[in-house]
Amino acid sequence: MIHAILFAALLQAAPPAPIDCTDADHSAFIFWVGDWNVSATGTDTVVARSVISSTAGGCAIEEDYHQSVGPGGVAATYHGVSFSTFDQRRGGVWRQFYMDSNGAVTVFEGGLSDGGAMVLEAPGAPGSIQRMTVSPEPDGSVRQRGESSTDGGATWTPGYDFTYRRR
Repeated sequence: MIHAILFAALLQAAPPAPIDCTDADHSAFIFWVGDWNVSATGTDTVVARSVISSTAGGCAIEEDYHQSVGPGGVAATYHGVSFSTFDQRRGGVWRQFYMDSNGAVTVFEGGLSDGGAMVLEAPGAPGSIQRMTVSPEPDGSVRQRGESSTDGGATWTPGYDFTYRRR
């Protein structure tokens, strides 16, 4: 009986007001949208293709990443997908849900830095943090760097460093 009453109350509750996803907060990551060739920063060797599009009525960004060349130039088959959105209802932060062909799932959270880069962090093992920085470059490319910390963010170890160039 209580379930029926709760269900009826939910049906009668007014839906939340729609969010305007064209404002500055929701548009902060739009610089990443595009069809990209991805190379290790400082090289011209394409290691991946990433198609990043606006979705959900402009309220989210979807990435479809396919890497065919791994470290040392070895052939690789890696696929990752992410969904990023500005979460106004959770205090105005950017959140990204990333999953890959290795079965890994990572939930990042963060926002735009003063320099215009999107900086997102995710917790790892106790005391460890992953940080991803995605920044628009003056030549129209986008740079994505990954770092990790095992001391709660006091020091950072570089991981990957990619440059995205429009196809």
